[in-house]
Amino acid sequence: MTSVTTDTLLLAYSLDVSPGSVVIELGCGSGGAMLASSILNTDCRWIGIDIQIELLQIMINSIRLKRKHLDLAGICCNVEAVPRGLSSTIADAVIMNPPFGRNRSGRSSPVKARRISRSGSDLLLYYFIRASAHLLIPGGLFIMINRPALLPKMILGCQSYGITPEILQPVGPGGRPAGHIVLHGRKDSSSALKILPQMDSEALIQRITQNQST
Repeated sequence: MTSVTTDTLLLAYSLDVSPGSVVIELGCGSGGAMLASSILNTDCRWIGIDIQIELLQIMINSIRLKRKHLDLAGICCNVEAVPRGLSSTIADAVIMNPPFGRNRSGRSSPVKARRISRSGSDLLLYYFIRASAHLLIPGGLFIMINRPALLPKMILGCQSYGITPEILQPVGPGGRPAGHIVLHGRKDSSSALKILPQMDSEALIQRITQNQST
C-alpha cells in the first residue's frame, strides 16, 4: 500500500499542471503523492525516482490496482547520480519531500525504509535540488515540502542551482510555529518571492482542491 501522510497530501495537492505535462517526483517512495496528485492533474506522464527498489515495486503494483491506465514509470537511482544518469530538461515539474533528518542525530528508525526516507547526509538536500534543476525545463515548476528549520538551506540551494523561489507557504495551526514549509519555484525565473499567511494543513488542502476543481 502507498503511504499517505500530511507531507504526502501537501505535496500531492500543491501541484497544478497542464495535461500532457511530465512530472517527476524525487524520492517518491511508494508513490502516494503521485497517485493522489494524478486525480487532479489528468493525462500527465509520471516518473518516480527512488533509491529503494522495494518501494518502487510497491508503487507499480499499487498503481496497477488503483489506476492501471496511469502513465507511470519508476527509476531506481541515487539522487546524487541523477545529473550523470538521466537526460536534462525532461520534466515540466519536479516535486519532492526530501529527508529532513540528519544521519546520526536523534533516534534512528529500526525500519530501513523509514530510516532512509527520513534522514540523510548534510548535503542531501542540495543533491535533491541540483537533480531537480537538471531535470526541469526552463520555466519548469519546482515544489518542495520540508521543515522550517531547513528554510535557509532550501533558499540557498535553489539560488545556487538556478531555481527561483516564488512562493513560500507556512503550514501549521494558527498561533503556533509552522510545522511545514511548501516552497514553489521556477527554473530560470525572475519572479519576486511571496510569503503567504500560515494555514492549517487541512484548510490548505481543502482550499487547493476547491481551486483546482473550479
